[in-house]
Amino acid sequence: MNPVLEKLLSVQNGIGLCWLGNLSWLIRANGKLIATDLDLDRKNRLQPSPVPTTVLASVLDVQFITHEHGDHFSENTSKILAETSSCQFVVPANCMEKAKKIGVPENRITVARPFQPFEICNIPVEPKRALHGHTHFTVYRRANLDDCGYVFTLQGLKVYQPGDTVLLHEHLEDFADINVLFVSPTLHNTHIAASKTLIEFAQPDHIFPQHFNTYEPTEQNSYWTVGYPDELRATLSPELQNRFHKLEQGEVFIIST
Repeated sequence: MNPVLEKLLSVQNGIGLCWLGNLSWLIRANGKLIATDLDLDRKNRLQPSPVPTTVLASVLDVQFITHEHGDHFSENTSKILAETSSCQFVVPANCMEKAKKIGVPENRITVARPFQPFEICNIPVEPKRALHGHTHFTVYRRANLDDCGYVFTLQGLKVYQPGDTVLLHEHLEDFADINVLFVSPTLHNTHIAASKTLIEFAQPDHIFPQHFNTYEPTEQNSYWTVGYPDELRATLSPELQNRFHKLEQGEVFIIST
């Protein structure tokens, strides 16, 4: 078995996390392996995924999709999972057509809608609003109110994957009890100042930056391929800096519960 996946699957107590680039995370908890926004087969990745999709397919229980963009709802990766895996797909309502086009069977699709909690694989899930940003700290002109972030309750802890979103007022109201926070310090997400605000309001026990050092940056795509995790960490208090974990792709981080 792939050594990264073997280490992650060996986690029996607590929560195991593994970053595979961008918003692609594997999370091991409650005897299940879940994933977010897997995009593991794109040609312009700076390095191959530490866990190949074909290996992951046999052990993945559910993949959560935040929105339809190809670096989040990957046609290549999701097609492999649809054909060679039995995993469930959780997608926002606006991604249903794409899921069917990729070939995901309808009986393996759960539609997520903001503010409508549900349970899958015995995991409580709270979909949250995500509103996609763009250049110059603006809201994307085709931002869709169906897009989701997700709060997972795992081993008694709340884990928040916000997806691609600018900072919303409701984020500061809803997330005072978040234990684990993923944050995207890019121009089209919460960048540095808004990420700092979210972290300081949430006061999570663990902070994991994402959406950086995954794809080849160009002048046209740098607003979403280039992130600023180091600059963000430098703005935080010493206490919050100690809770900030910048992982390498394929690194497994274990949270004791």
